[in-house]
Amino acid sequence: MIPVALSMDVAFGDVVPVRHEGQELVLWRDEEGVVHGWEDRCPHRGVRLSLGFIRNNRLACLYHGWQFDHEGRCRAIPAHPALNPPSTIRTQSFHVEEKAGLIWVALDSGENRPLIPPAEGTWHGVRSLAIRVTLSELREALVLEKGQWRLSSDRLLALHSPEEGVTMVHLAVRDASTRLKAAEWLLSLRDSMEEIRC
Repeated sequence: MIPVALSMDVAFGDVVPVRHEGQELVLWRDEEGVVHGWEDRCPHRGVRLSLGFIRNNRLACLYHGWQFDHEGRCRAIPAHPALNPPSTIRTQSFHVEEKAGLIWVALDSGENRPLIPPAEGTWHGVRSLAIRVTLSELREALVLEKGQWRLSSDRLLALHSPEEGVTMVHLAVRDASTRLKAAEWLLSLRDSMEEIRC
């Protein structure tokens, strides 16, 4: 599973675009607090769903207002209010999990997808930060042989690559009182990595 955002950055009513290796996704949280992850494209005209809004606990496309429920199925077409849309009109949805203060998305249904960390208890998101280095360069600097994350007793560092040459780093901590110190460390990591690359 790929870490794509901090949980605190996707509140009810927010529609958040994210990317992984060029693939564009949209995240949104329903009234029950469940986060959904879909391809960022309306099946009607291909408009980015991340430009949309939440209405009736559904994600609505900005262009024609088509509304999609938590399963990604179209439930309402404003231009045809009496129409019950066919079940074939739906978005491509992905399995999403929230753990350790982060949102993780499975972009494939295969058995070989990377695991999420065994982080138990309450975690507090610090921040997400883009660093202009490749994922492999950052893994090497952090001594991460493989995988998308590194867990210590007090910090969780999770990585993904929105596009070639950029690595997104998401940081969460166990103790909320250490957030400022952890954020400063993350900024320092970015500065040192980008300075080495230049």
